[in-house]
Order: sequence, then C-alpha cells, then structure tokens
Amino acid sequence: MKKWIMTSIGMIWAGLALNMVDIHQAVAQMPSAETDDPHYQYADNKTCGTCHQEKLRDYQSSMMGKTPYDKVFRQFYAAVNAKGEPDGIGFRAFKPNGPSDCASCHTPDVVLDAGHELSLEEAIKRGSKGISCDYCHTIKDVKVIYDPDSKRYDTRLWKMVTRARGNVKRGPLKDAKSPFHGTKFSPIHTRSEFCAACHNNQEHLLSLDTYHVWKQAYDKGVVKQTCQQCHMPVGGKDRRIAIGGPVRPASQIHRHFFHGGHDADMVKKAATMKIETSNDANGLVVKVDVTNSGAGHTFPGAATLRNVLLVVDALDDNGKPLAHVGSKKELLPPLAGMGKTPRDFGGHVGAMFARPFATKTGKTPTGGFNADHVLFDTRIYPRQTAHREFHFAKSASSHGRVRVRLIYRWAFKPLVDKKGWKMDDIVIFDRKLSS
Repeated sequence: MKKWIMTSIGMIWAGLALNMVDIHQAVAQMPSAETDDPHYQYADNKTCGTCHQEKLRDYQSSMMGKTPYDKVFRQFYAAVNAKGEPDGIGFRAFKPNGPSDCASCHTPDVVLDAGHELSLEEAIKRGSKGISCDYCHTIKDVKVIYDPDSKRYDTRLWKMVTRARGNVKRGPLKDAKSPFHGTKFSPIHTRSEFCAACHNNQEHLLSLDTYHVWKQAYDKGVVKQTCQQCHMPVGGKDRRIAIGGPVRPASQIHRHFFHGGHDADMVKKAATMKIETSNDANGLVVKVDVTNSGAGHTFPGAATLRNVLLVVDALDDNGKPLAHVGSKKELLPPLAGMGKTPRDFGGHVGAMFARPFATKTGKTPTGGFNADHVLFDTRIYPRQTAHREFHFAKSASSHGRVRVRLIYRWAFKPLVDKKGWKMDDIVIFDRKLSS
C-alpha cells in the first residue's frame, strides 16, 4: 500500500512538472509582443481573475466594468426611460438606425476588429466583452491625432489604437513574469494618452475633452499627475498582484476601481471652498470662491451632463429668508431643477458649474451626438478659482445667518426626472456661518 501511494505521488509530481514544462515551452513559443494576431480571441475577465483576484473584484465594481450593460448608458443610447418606454431622449431618437461612435468606447474590441463604426446593438451581437482586461492589456499604442489648424481631433478608434493581440500581456511593470502568459513592459500603460482613446471625443463639438484639458494643464506644469496616478491609485499593504507571484511593494500595485464622478470620496477631493460675508449700504454680501484644487481636468469633469451647484441661503436671526437683491446672474438656471422638491434649485440663489450642450433648436441638455453649440461653460479648470458674489437685503436683526452648499450631480436634474433615473446628490460642502 505504501509503495502504491509513493508511486502515485511520484506520478502526480511528474505530471505537474511536465505541465509546467509545457507551459514554459508554450510561453517561449508565443508570438512576439510586437505582433498582432487577428485570429486571437479575447479571454474572459473571469479567466484573468483566476490569478488576478483583487484586480477582477476592483474592475467588476467599477463603471468601466459594467459597460456596455450599464442601465443608464443603455437607456440614454436607446432613448427609453427607466421603464423601457420610448421617451425621445437619447441617441436613437436622433438617429433611429445605423452605427454610432458610442460603440467605439463601450465595445472597443469588436469596433477595432471591424475597422469602422458599428451600432451598439451589432457590437453586442458580435460578442463584445466591453472594455475587458485582455483588451486593455493587449494594447500596444495609442496615438493622439490633433490638427492645430482646424483645432480638431481625429478620435476614430481604429486610427488611434494599435493592438498586439496574443498571449503576451502588456502593463506598467518592467519585471513582471508569469508561467501562464508572456509579459511585456508597456510605456503607453503609464501615460495619459492611453486614456485619450476614449476620454477625448471629437464630434461636431469636442464632447469629451478630459484628455485635452489635462494635457494643456500638464504641459504648463499646473498638473503633475497622469490619469492613472489619480484614477488607479496605489496603496494598501505589500501583497501579490497574482496568485503565486512575488509579494510586491504597495507602491507598485495600482487598483482598478477607476473611481471618478460616481465616487463621493473622489469628488470631494476635487475642490476647496472659501466664504466671506460682509455688510454694505445695500445689505448682506456673500462672496464664495470655489477652487479646482484636486482634479487634473475641469471641475466638474468633461462628460456633458455633469454639473456642480453652489447653493446660497441667507436668513435673519429669526430664521426668515433674506430677500435676494442681486441680479438674475446670481440665480441658478432651470437645469438645476424646476420641480417643487427640496432638491430643485432652479431660480434659487447660487451658481452652476457645467458645460451643457444645446441642439440647433435650442433644446438642452443633450449629448454630443446632436449638439450644435455650447449653452455656457462655467466649469473650473485645473487649479483655477471661480469667484462668485451674492447680494441679499439687510437683516432686521443685528446679525444674519448664511448657509452655503456645494453639490455635485452626474446629470442635470430635469433629465434625471424625465428618464426616471435615481440620483443621489454628492454634497461636497455644507457650511453655515454668521454674517
């Protein structure tokens, strides 16, 4: 019996050794990381997660990991509300049939295979895995194409992205090794140009200008960090990147949450606020400075529906609101919400920081797909400060009270209401002081 057990163990170990030899031989015979295999099939994310478990958990919880099946995106694309009913608000209401540039960033794998625009419906039908692990880690280069004369970008994905599909995976580490696939250090994975493939989108207008704004600020030395350093931060404890791999310093391990405008902690890091109150002959004056102290792009971010509200209230000692005596420029626009709920601030004293688009007929807000012009652009650029001043009547009592709130929204409230979306405001600041 003992002899049989020892023989069996020996056979198992021999089998494992042969398998490892086969794996190493297969890796050695893999195509060069510089070549692209057009017949390569992208691996499923769960396959990557077998070893890269933390990365898969991060990715699956991210907005990037949810596309192209994120409900809000799909409803805006299909021009339906949260109940699935056609509402005429969205891309398909503008263009009922045919391809769109939406698929280029939400299903980039099959769009690059096709070499031209596809409809989102067709891209999904062709089996897109979205912005998958294997898609990102087989990208060889991203070229930003800009014409200084026309001041326009060429953001066609198949013009920008070069792939090296195959079993060699590319990333930011120079010493990465794997017994299961080849590895290659990739400079583009450390640079913001990688993100420009989708976070810069030229339509009639530059509907997404995240990279454009960052690049200008970075070149001037205003911003020091890349997109990856902010949105894929390192940290935690020293640990393994993959099962069986070496323990690495936390400073080498980038998280894959891709935190942005849907993350309260990330949003709250973007801005600082300063408030001053004074009294003049006409009444109470409230001065507010909002500084983009943390974002490498505009505050709020570049997506056309993002907006930040500065909401100002002034009361006397008895809690009675002081009348606003300033100009209409000191009031929030209808895009802040014109309903009767406590979250509707249209017409209220305050300011909006946003860049809403409008159609030729003046309908707003709209996406980049049918935008004709920018209604206004009050976003705050990196490390710049927006100065706002508000005027109220004199208080009958000796002192007044002021409340100033800074509220972030990922979409304009009138649109949210019409679509039936659920949206929680992110309150960045809520400060009360005496005048």
